[in-house]
Amino acid sequence: MTNNSITVTTKSELESARKEKYEEIVVTGKLANDLKKSKSIAYAGVATIGILTAALAATPFTGGLSMFAAAPVAALTGLEISAIIIAAALGITLIIAVFKDYEEISYSDGKLTLKKKQ
Repeated sequence: MTNNSITVTTKSELESARKEKYEEIVVTGKLANDLKKSKSIAYAGVATIGILTAALAATPFTGGLSMFAAAPVAALTGLEISAIIIAAALGITLIIAVFKDYEEISYSDGKLTLKKKQ
């Protein structure tokens, strides 16, 4: 039995849907916009991911990643500051996993449709 389609609005729902290998995941709300903005991270090179991972690991858990802290990382990696801050919130591993397993079918503000790669 295959899981056809699911709509998710939270990080935990997205993680669960990916693990359960749904054929189609419709991401809605702020999460859809954040995932779209952070898509460039999924296709970044190994060195870029390494720099980003090290920067996020060095970030204190208390305040998260600020614009001030993200600016040097953006300069080093070429990624947008907003994508870096989103990666800090969602997690690089989840972003890479989602875009490794799924392709973007459509996007409009607040709605991102992903289809499992064959």
